[in-house]
Amino acid sequence: MKDEGRVRSEGGAPVVHSSSLITHPSSILWALSLIAVLAGAAALRLADLANRPMHCDEAVHAIKFGRLLEEDDYVYDPREYHGPSLNFLTLPIAWAASAEKLTQITQTHLRLLPAVFGIMLVGLVWLVRDELGRAAALGAALLTAVSPAMVFYSRYYIQEMLLVTFTFGAMVALWRYARLAGDVATRQDRPARGAWLRQGLWLVLLGLCIGMMHATKETCVIALLAMAVAAAVSMGALRCVGIRPLLLGGSVVVLTAASVSALFFSSFLDNPRGVVDSYATYFHYLGRASGEGSAGRHFYPPDYYLRVLFWWHRPGGPVWTEATIAALALAGVAAGVLGKGIRPATLPMVRFLSIYTVLMTGIYSAMPYKTPWCALGFLHGMILLAGVGATVLVRAAPGYALKAAAILLLAAAAGHLAWEAHRASFVAYEDRDNPYVYAHTTGEVLPLVERVEAIAAVHLEGREMPIQVICPDDDYWPLPWYLRGFRRAGWFGRMPHGPPAPLIITQPEMEPSLSEYLYEDQPPGQRRLYVPVPKEPEREDWQLRPNVPLRVYARLDLWEAYQRVGSGMAVVVCPD
Repeated sequence: MKDEGRVRSEGGAPVVHSSSLITHPSSILWALSLIAVLAGAAALRLADLANRPMHCDEAVHAIKFGRLLEEDDYVYDPREYHGPSLNFLTLPIAWAASAEKLTQITQTHLRLLPAVFGIMLVGLVWLVRDELGRAAALGAALLTAVSPAMVFYSRYYIQEMLLVTFTFGAMVALWRYARLAGDVATRQDRPARGAWLRQGLWLVLLGLCIGMMHATKETCVIALLAMAVAAAVSMGALRCVGIRPLLLGGSVVVLTAASVSALFFSSFLDNPRGVVDSYATYFHYLGRASGEGSAGRHFYPPDYYLRVLFWWHRPGGPVWTEATIAALALAGVAAGVLGKGIRPATLPMVRFLSIYTVLMTGIYSAMPYKTPWCALGFLHGMILLAGVGATVLVRAAPGYALKAAAILLLAAAAGHLAWEAHRASFVAYEDRDNPYVYAHTTGEVLPLVERVEAIAAVHLEGREMPIQVICPDDDYWPLPWYLRGFRRAGWFGRMPHGPPAPLIITQPEMEPSLSEYLYEDQPPGQRRLYVPVPKEPEREDWQLRPNVPLRVYARLDLWEAYQRVGSGMAVVVCPD
């Protein structure tokens, strides 16, 4: 057939380029299938993005973004918060919403960014349809679309989904460059017109993705290390390229990556110190990864990630599992090791992914510091291998009947994952039985904020009413997000000095110090009586997070004014 496409070599294996087959009916069917998968991924990621309270990490990033939006101020902190890409890439969404203040930004606006990246991650398999095979690529896209962890954290305003997407982009660019460079190096005749340009474009894209990885999160070095080792072992095409072209290509990648990273960390040249801090931060994160200091709260045994992903069960709760992905990934790894069940053209990529995923899983599991979203990097590697494993199992089934049965079984497994993804993100999104819910804000925060707003409404200054939030170790997040409309809210890790605010939010362990602050530290004649604001009807404590109670105290005259309004009497404002 005239349009069967050119055959190139990758480590001696023929590769048929499907780009020349796009008009073939099977290619059209494959493209339509991928579009359908993308539509499903979008539905799971975009629907009702504001359906759960803001996690404390989300709120921290939101407040930091608010400073960038309102004051054009971003300074990278090498000890906390990770890289600047999340904040800067949120700006176009805010501009599209005509938002100039943080109070005009909603949870949906913020979570839209990781949701879009989660959808992009599914669509990027289009670029590895040759390396994986179209069937395996489509299977990987489907599993990425319905993975409960991938869906759940695509709806989280944190860096992880951006990091995974940029990492996959780097993989794609690296493979495309290697294939082109190997083809040019092994040709006997003159390279095709534009071959050098295409190589250069993939190198620039590789540098761009690596730079964005670095600008997103410090843990990018783990993925880069795993990619480098996997490429050195499995990319036979690179061995055909001379030292000089490799050094030149490496220079292009390093220069591009360093430039992109420096632009973000320097706040687009406003803060040159941020570039230095972006590398100095690793001295801090080495200690953090080992569980030092406050990071010790996130210290877990090596099997933590495997339990979260593949078998999570609390007494009395349901079983959560993505074991289908693990089983299929193992099948893909076995096929890569044995060299059986997959086409020769696919073998190098499968071996690359196997080495990369095993290294990523081992390194992340060995580090004491663990949070569940950090598993997304190696989970994505498993998902890509699972796509290969699925095709291996279908091909291994003898006869059309058993192949059809295998396909139906895989479809049922994908359906189960989709059901779990829906349950995790739309039903049990703050349930502690959900393995992806980690130190999450409870639904009680929303009525607490409503009560604060209602009390402020009877104060003479309304939202300009002073509020003091006093919690040990500054453990009051995500309240700064929810109270962002109160410009005179003060945030304290210990008792402040000066006169108390009309409304105080604190934790029970601070009550002895609070009593001293209210009734002993204040000058005679300026001491006012405070009363607890009850949480009706069952108890006085509001739960910020599980086992993190809050108590609210209002000045007596303010509380009495609020009660008069609640009883239907005329509004009574309360001056200080």
